[in-house]
Amino acid sequence: MIGPILLASSNALEHVAPHTLFRAGSFTINNHIFMAGVAGVLMLAVFLVVFRSPQIVPSGVQNFFEAICVYFRDEVARPVLHEHTDRFMPFIWTMFFFILFSNLLGMIPLGSLLYLTIGLPLGLAGLKEFYGTPTANIYITGALATFTFVMIHVSGILNNIAHRRAAGSPLLSAAIVGFFLYWYKMVPHIGGVLGVVLFVPLFFLEFFGLFVKSVALAIRLFANMVAGHIVLAMLLLFVTMVSSMLGQVLVGSVSAVGAVAISCLELFVAFLQAYIFTFLTTLFIASAVAPEH
Repeated sequence: MIGPILLASSNALEHVAPHTLFRAGSFTINNHIFMAGVAGVLMLAVFLVVFRSPQIVPSGVQNFFEAICVYFRDEVARPVLHEHTDRFMPFIWTMFFFILFSNLLGMIPLGSLLYLTIGLPLGLAGLKEFYGTPTANIYITGALATFTFVMIHVSGILNNIAHRRAAGSPLLSAAIVGFFLYWYKMVPHIGGVLGVVLFVPLFFLEFFGLFVKSVALAIRLFANMVAGHIVLAMLLLFVTMVSSMLGQVLVGSVSAVGAVAISCLELFVAFLQAYIFTFLTTLFIASAVAPEH
């Protein structure tokens, strides 16, 4: 999958490490940021084309995407979000498909395709540097987790404000009370003096726990994407460790079979990690806006 360009490299991490494309002051654009933008644009383009003519009974690619959307709405979100489901579905769908497109883009062997189509020099020196797996960058998965963290708490606060407004409170009063009420509800309640004494430690413990959950989302996605690419690289690099022609043929055959098997596993992991990230995000949002369920 990685191809001849990877075999010529002595560093198995070269194809997953970020490559700086250009700088704008203190802001750096690398290949992972570039490919994250490509994933977003590609996702929008695919959905605009696929759903430009919606059908009552979808078929083909439209049926594939609609089945995924319906599954997330009816089987993942509705059992935990209940009446809040439709409000959060655009966010949940967008999160899943962006991560999925980012994961899948990293599986395309663009370096090898450039080598085969336009030659080694241009492939190495030019377009290859633009390519990469966005979700193999901890900063990008961290940004996704941070956005999720903010979304969870903002949704919970706004939900409390809406409840206060529905009870007849003025907007300013509802905003103040709803804000503090959200954080107050987050803490397990213990009666008596002990509850008063433990309130602050429990608050920071609960808040830190929510922060750790978001960090775990970022690390899990990042680690799984990087691990698969490194395993593929190591399998193919085994060929360069054998000096004899016969040894290279034998080791190369075994490595190629192993690389195909790992690639199939990576394809499954690309879908699985997108699902896990989105599923856990949905649960965290539900705990903020519908804790009574």
